[in-house]
Amino acid sequence: MSAPVTTCSLKIDVDTHEGMRDGVPRLLKSFRAARVRATFFLSFGPDNAGKAIWNVFRTKGFLRKMVKTGAPKLYGWRTVLSGTVLPARPIATAFPDLVRRIAGEGHEVGVHAWDHRLWQDHLSELSPERIAQEYALSFEAFERIMGRRAESAAAPAWRATAASWRVQDTLGLRYASDCRGGDPCYPVLDGYRSTTLQVPTTQPCLEELLTLGERDLERCAERLLAIAPETRAPVLPLHAEVEGGAYEPFLEIVLRKMRERGLTTRTLREAADAALASSEPPPVRTMCAAPLSGRAGRVISPAA
Repeated sequence: MSAPVTTCSLKIDVDTHEGMRDGVPRLLKSFRAARVRATFFLSFGPDNAGKAIWNVFRTKGFLRKMVKTGAPKLYGWRTVLSGTVLPARPIATAFPDLVRRIAGEGHEVGVHAWDHRLWQDHLSELSPERIAQEYALSFEAFERIMGRRAESAAAPAWRATAASWRVQDTLGLRYASDCRGGDPCYPVLDGYRSTTLQVPTTQPCLEELLTLGERDLERCAERLLAIAPETRAPVLPLHAEVEGGAYEPFLEIVLRKMRERGLTTRTLREAADAALASSEPPPVRTMCAAPLSGRAGRVISPAA
């Protein structure tokens, strides 16, 4: 029988201007009080969140997700209209001191995206040159702010292609976190075997649970923390716009339950280092783009 899980990683995606401005400081305050460390993946470029509205017409399940999660209340009308009716504001590049503060408080900082919305909605249409440009813009912004090269990246909405991984493999990353489900591995997608270690997200997002009809935050926290005992590197996904916003009480419930269970945290970098140092090296695993309960569209996950 596997021993109970005692360590996990908190993966924070920052997708919007308001998530960076308002959500990140709230998360830092909560993490400081709970004495936990997390990994923040930041979007650096324009907040084009409002362009998500076009998914109503092209992505199955998107409208249901928006209704079930109460998107305007969850994200705020300014964000819902950003990049369409209202101008797109910069995300992490607008708050360089806050980016440095994240690292200064002991957390890991990695790259999420340049144009988050573009990647999430149109990755399959982008040329390798445009993908490389998206990476270059975000990595250059990271380096200007942090004074060093980024060593990790996490794709928006867990979307990747063989083309995006070919580009990613040229960046010299310590690891990436582009996938959903499974232990750290070297992934194969559409015949391409990536040389970058992947540390997948293993647990569900709160927005996914809300979309599936769950409303009790205690039960949502239990589902988030329902970590299979054999999981080598549990990764819990959070969003600055959600747990750092309207659902801040949910985060407090999660942190309380973690404390009650004696569940400690490590950064994704530390999880990656542990996988690379293990006597059992990370396996090669075939991936595919597959639907995931509670999400619109598909994510990269282990093939059946």
